[in-house]
Amino acid sequence: MMKNILLISFIVSLYSCEKKSDQYFISDEIHTAVMRSIQNENIENKDLKYFYVFTRYDTLFVLATKKENEIFPIDRINKLGTFKYGNNKIIITESYNPKYNIIKNMALLDNDFINETKNIGSFDEDIQYGYIYKIINPHNVNLIKKGEIKEFFIK
Repeated sequence: MMKNILLISFIVSLYSCEKKSDQYFISDEIHTAVMRSIQNENIENKDLKYFYVFTRYDTLFVLATKKENEIFPIDRINKLGTFKYGNNKIIITESYNPKYNIIKNMALLDNDFINETKNIGSFDEDIQYGYIYKIINPHNVNLIKKGEIKEFFIK
């Protein structure tokens, strides 16, 4: 009897140590790509505190901004929800014909902090920084480009 209890305790402890996927994203790989992008941008530019995450077909975008809802095309996209990561606000936006739904559970996102105020600005003055990933499948995500990505958002 004692052996069974010890065996069950050992199995439960191993199971509890198992790596769990992020609560927001459908895979650890997508979670890692998004969080690593945010961490890298925080190191390179401390002013970038708002991060927009969305997909277009099989491409994952992590767009970094200094101000919320200030740059094209983010000021025109519906925001689905937010969550905090350190001092950063992560905003999940509506995706365009996504091949993969990257969000695990929309109900976990906070909708109270969405800023839908549309700002009038000049596209020529907008600079978009961020990361672009190719989603091979939810468990295989490859970096395509990082840095200034304005050319991907031409009107």
